[in-house]
Amino acid sequence: MNLSAAPRRSVIFLALTAIVVGAGCGHRPDATHLEARRLDDWRQTQLAAFDKVWQTIHDRHYDPTFGGLDWNAVRAELRPKVERAETDAEVEAVLNDLVHRLKLSHFGILAPGTQSPAARTEGQDVFVPSLARDVPADKVKFGNLPELPLRATYQRLPNDNVGYFYLSIFLDPPKVMPTYHKAIDDARSADGLIIDLRQNPGGVGIMAIGIGNSLVDKPDLKLGTMIQREGELKFVLNPQAEPYTKPVAILIDDHTGSTAEIFAQGMQDIGRARVFGQRSAGQALPSFIEKLPNGYLFQYAVANYVSTNGKTLEGNGVTPDEIVENPKPDDQNDPVVAAAVKWIKSQAEQNQ
Repeated sequence: MNLSAAPRRSVIFLALTAIVVGAGCGHRPDATHLEARRLDDWRQTQLAAFDKVWQTIHDRHYDPTFGGLDWNAVRAELRPKVERAETDAEVEAVLNDLVHRLKLSHFGILAPGTQSPAARTEGQDVFVPSLARDVPADKVKFGNLPELPLRATYQRLPNDNVGYFYLSIFLDPPKVMPTYHKAIDDARSADGLIIDLRQNPGGVGIMAIGIGNSLVDKPDLKLGTMIQREGELKFVLNPQAEPYTKPVAILIDDHTGSTAEIFAQGMQDIGRARVFGQRSAGQALPSFIEKLPNGYLFQYAVANYVSTNGKTLEGNGVTPDEIVENPKPDDQNDPVVAAAVKWIKSQAEQNQ
């Protein structure tokens, strides 16, 4: 089954770990100024949020055994804590305890005013390759997520006949795909193409198929399979009329997650790309993000991902074909890019 046949809601593969900004979540409704009914309404709203999180996981978790966890017992233990809660912070702690019992990525509670790691600003500890640093980041919006920075850029590497495409996040196809297709067209006259997904936390899953479609010349290849409670959904690639057939190198690191991992592992499995860098994050569960009655955001996984070669990425990550030690670059030297260029040139020499 092709991903295009999926439900109308877009599946997002985005590793989000909550970083509370200006928390202020310890505010207690002042009982001396609020009517008892208003305080009760606040508690009912918090209970509704708890019930929605518990019930959604109960109904939609891809594993009906919840990894051996007694999900009913967890509800019985934690719901009374919400009934006794007197602050937003207490409720938030219970909700996070609830989802963290599963011990999986892509289950999380994001408080109002929260940023995801994907939304980190330039002043924070986030790596942008020097080759892409001069490109301004666009702010993009997806569903209930806060605005996220997006960079999609292409160039021929200085002094090398190698194309270099950088993508910071799999979002906003109308903005990203034209840049990518221009990259493919230009790289046809190069020795090969580098796709840099370092620090890419994932995004919209179908974009991995769109990017992969331009790189294969055979039908019935796939990037992997989503295993849901109701069945399976395969990431089938559809060869284009004029596919790109030259060598492809994919760059990853320990912050490459989700859709980016699925793309890298899938292309590695079918032998279409060589992967360079460090082992990826191992956070590759398809998920949705919904708003709770109390205003918090709730991310939950709806499927597991298994690669074409049968590898489960969750908790394992993608292992590069060529691991690059001490990979952090400076403005003059990027050892991961250098390793990819060396391999591409060796392939070009073999094909002469």
